Amino acid sequence: MKNVSLILFLLASFSVFSETRFSVKPAKFTLPIGWSFGEVAGISENDMGHTFIFNRGAHQLLEFDKRGRFVKEIGQGNFTKPHGLRIDRHGNIWTTDVNNHLVLRFSPEGKVTMVLGMKNKVGSGWFDRDYNLVLFDSPQDVAFDQFDNIYVVDKGNARIVKFSPDGLLIKTWGTSGANQGEFNFVHSIVIDGNNNVYVADRENKRIQVFDLDGNYKEQWNDIGYPYVLTLSNNTLWMTDARAEKVQQFSLDGELLTTYQGQAGRNPNQFGFVHGIHISKQGIVKVTQVLNWSVLSLIPENK
Repeated sequence: MKNVSLILFLLASFSVFSETRFSVKPAKFTLPIGWSFGEVAGISENDMGHTFIFNRGAHQLLEFDKRGRFVKEIGQGNFTKPHGLRIDRHGNIWTTDVNNHLVLRFSPEGKVTMVLGMKNKVGSGWFDRDYNLVLFDSPQDVAFDQFDNIYVVDKGNARIVKFSPDGLLIKTWGTSGANQGEFNFVHSIVIDGNNNVYVADRENKRIQVFDLDGNYKEQWNDIGYPYVLTLSNNTLWMTDARAEKVQQFSLDGELLTTYQGQAGRNPNQFGFVHGIHISKQGIVKVTQVLNWSVLSLIPENK
């Protein structure tokens, strides 16, 4: 009986992780004649099932309907080097640009409704003579808590910047380094329903977890190089462009699923896998910076 119990315990221990099988297909998006994606950095989806693609081509922020048909271009002329893309619970579209150092909010209709930072101005802030202006250095990503506060990944300043829903500074945390609460190429951020803030500390090869005030809680070490994070069904997914890999974790940091992409420059191969979004149907969509494309990873049970 003891041996049976031991075997069951061991099976349960090893069943957490699985090498999930996916079929890989190009995601279907119909572009206007003569248009193409450039380096695809970000992808997201709104509650209507519309997909948004953020890329470094001539037409950078694009919306597609549920069938992948082109809807509209947003923010033309506002971007220099697109990076992060998120959609908040109100349907607003948020972008980060690592070259012009701006975080922009667009309404669902595509109008600019908030500007954080100052275009082409690098710094940490400008607060003298009653000014209240936060400046960034290569902002990478943005996230939101349940109170609509805004969190910006400010890579060049090795910090997270927290704003009120009105876009006013609340606080910052972080500095350069490898200790708890320090960052080396901070790259992505997501916030779960329990107010845990997950930060991709890329060159330290870890994800750090904080509360909403920036107090350190824990870290997940030796997970590869976390590039972009996303949450889905109470799990956390990440891309690793160095290993050309996608991984899924429980919110306790246990590895649940991994998919090792085939590196290469042909269709269906990984070429610097970067952005990631999980559709309502459970399809994993990932962006390729070097291959200028979006791939759909379809679990074999779909």
